[in-house]
Amino acid sequence: MNDSIQLAACLCRKFEGLRLHPYVCPAGYWSIGYGNRALANGAAVTAKTAPITQQQAEALLVFTLAGLRVKLRQLVRTQLSPNREGALLDFQYNLGTAALAGSTLLKYLNAGHDIAASDQLLLWNHMHRNGQLITVPGLTARRHAEWLLWSGVTPCDPQPAAPSPIPTDQLNAAEIDRVKENA
Repeated sequence: MNDSIQLAACLCRKFEGLRLHPYVCPAGYWSIGYGNRALANGAAVTAKTAPITQQQAEALLVFTLAGLRVKLRQLVRTQLSPNREGALLDFQYNLGTAALAGSTLLKYLNAGHDIAASDQLLLWNHMHRNGQLITVPGLTARRHAEWLLWSGVTPCDPQPAAPSPIPTDQLNAAEIDRVKENA
């Protein structure tokens, strides 16, 4: 496996998990599949979005990563190995193109400082909660996996994950209630 999209998809599967029904992610967004906030036609995922199949989730993941790779290649002014591009694609999938575009990571990478750029991956393991910046173990693990991939190690199984056996409503009841209250 040496295609950057497949390498990134591997990390996305591992860290996003697969849910075939709409759910509210920890950041408060309606999502489906492997953490997609939009469908292939550009429509935003909502509570009323129809469930999808595992095959549709896989196709949506690859479609999304392919679109992100186009944007990534516009931002990066240096040659990337598939592993490094895959690591950056997962980072971009998780945090967004704007976060990558304005990052010190990208500045270091484009300046030819590969080691400093890779170390920047590890710093993006925080989120805001109740006005405080906190370290999130899941983000720490994801950034470490990206760093390993950047370094040439493939830290995940390339096989797609099975759907969660727990219904989305049980997994996200509190998040769904919170979103409805704020709507």
